[in-house]
Amino acid sequence: TDAESATATATATGGETTGASTSGDETTGGVMGTGPEHCGTITSDEVWTAALSPHVVTCDVHIEGGTVTVEPGVEVRVENDFGIFVAEDGGTANLRVLGSADAPVRFVSASGVDAGLWRGIVISSAAGEVELHHTTIDSAGGFNADGNLWIEDSEVLLDHVTLTNFEGFGLGLRDGASLTPESAGLQIHGGAGWPVIVDPGFAHTLPLAESDYKDNESDGIYIEPSNLELYTVREHVVWRELGVPYYVFRPLKLAGGATKTGILELEAGVELRFDDGAPLEMAYSEGAAGLITRGTAERPVILSSMNSKDRGAWPGVLAYDNTDDESFELVHTIIEWGGGSNSDACLVLVDTSVRVDHLTLRGCEDAGFDLSKRAFFRDGSGDLVVTDSARPGEIETPVVHTVPREGVSLTGNDVDELWVRSYDPVDKAVSWADLGVPYHATTDVNVEGSGQTPAVLTLEPGVVLGFEDAMRLWLSRYGGASGLMAVGTADAPVILTGAQANDPGAWGGVVIYDEADDAKTRFEHAEIRWGAGFNTDGNVELWDASPTFSDVVIAGSDCWGIRLYGASAPQLQNVTFDGNACGDVGP
Repeated sequence: TDAESATATATATGGETTGASTSGDETTGGVMGTGPEHCGTITSDEVWTAALSPHVVTCDVHIEGGTVTVEPGVEVRVENDFGIFVAEDGGTANLRVLGSADAPVRFVSASGVDAGLWRGIVISSAAGEVELHHTTIDSAGGFNADGNLWIEDSEVLLDHVTLTNFEGFGLGLRDGASLTPESAGLQIHGGAGWPVIVDPGFAHTLPLAESDYKDNESDGIYIEPSNLELYTVREHVVWRELGVPYYVFRPLKLAGGATKTGILELEAGVELRFDDGAPLEMAYSEGAAGLITRGTAERPVILSSMNSKDRGAWPGVLAYDNTDDESFELVHTIIEWGGGSNSDACLVLVDTSVRVDHLTLRGCEDAGFDLSKRAFFRDGSGDLVVTDSARPGEIETPVVHTVPREGVSLTGNDVDELWVRSYDPVDKAVSWADLGVPYHATTDVNVEGSGQTPAVLTLEPGVVLGFEDAMRLWLSRYGGASGLMAVGTADAPVILTGAQANDPGAWGGVVIYDEADDAKTRFEHAEIRWGAGFNTDGNVELWDASPTFSDVVIAGSDCWGIRLYGASAPQLQNVTFDGNACGDVGP
């Protein structure tokens, strides 16, 4: 109440507070020696003055109209299980708490300093202007309330606000609630729960300047949508490094609207920890999306599990076809313990692309990365590390060449092989580099271009390409122009072999048709082993094709080393044949 016109010993006469012009017998009065009491509904302007501090709240106070102003230096003492509610019943009301550095305002329990002694301050969606300056709220969050300060669907200014000794949460930003850009100096500590709970689309409004969210029973930003509509980040937001991790309890979805792209940008040092079954999901069904991480060598961005350091502890990062390619960049970032909940890897891309720079994928259930529907790594990617996972990754054959070369490390996994798949052909001139692990083809590899754009696959020195049983390397299978340059060195030969066994017939072999360009089809310092399986008659089958073989080993065929059809006339220079069941060249 505004007790300027009453004495500090006025007697309470009712439950409604009527405003600044009331006389003593119209207010709820005060307790002798403690200042005015407040109880009931406020519908017009009031000023809670420092001259009559401390003010005592003796039952729930509902501010449903006008503006309540709390002067610098006021202490408000709230009796057990009561709280202060702004616009809870839909009235348009304002709250201005005007503490200063020299004269802060305090909202405290009337009975002690334990957590949860009173309900807290609740700001509802109909509230008008709400601002708190140099204010402490202590010992709230009790009696079925959720925190010291609970804000619903409103934008509030918090300027040097301290929340302590809370139960549940220090600050709740729910139903799309947010803090103004001018907010700063938010201190939340000493609580029996989490410092903040916030919808994912509004976590970016938490202030960094002069703020501290540590030293609570649970140190982290609790990310959970208030409802289904608030699962999704629909605009470009930046999550700052606030000194504690962000804990993500539901799928974190990024998808823009008609005019905006849902982009999540993570600054250096940010750590996100995900619950079981909670992926970071981009553009799954609608709306463009992006993810930009800006880690540094000293302060990487980390995406991890909140529950365990076990493979598959959370699904991972999933990016679908409406992801904005130019807004998907992972820089100095670690993604770990993903691949669970029917995900295929820590990093899954479908028909999109990503640029990576110092990306580490570790502890992944199935693979470090899984790129499908021609998803690829963009130019400028480098320093990709996959370790302690089932295998490094899987990518489709037309885009294998996009896997970063510089700084790549794909070892230290259960199986150190890069799986390649796709019945779509390599349809242009590309090179596959020696990435330090074999390529494992789970499907045929087709090389098939056109007269205008011949597809020439170059296998660089040291490349080992293994095929599962019945799989083949086809050139010009469907009549398109092609070539294969399998050119190694004496110290680093190119090897074509079986992926699952070192036995005759372990894979189909190399099949070359006449539309392949002989001048662009060459095997040099290469080994072709263990082919002629699944109705193929040689490690190499030539159909009116005449490639060059120089310093090549052709061995372990289940039939011919080289099987000739039609007018094939290969150029053989220093070719070693060994252990080919039907013979070396035939018929």
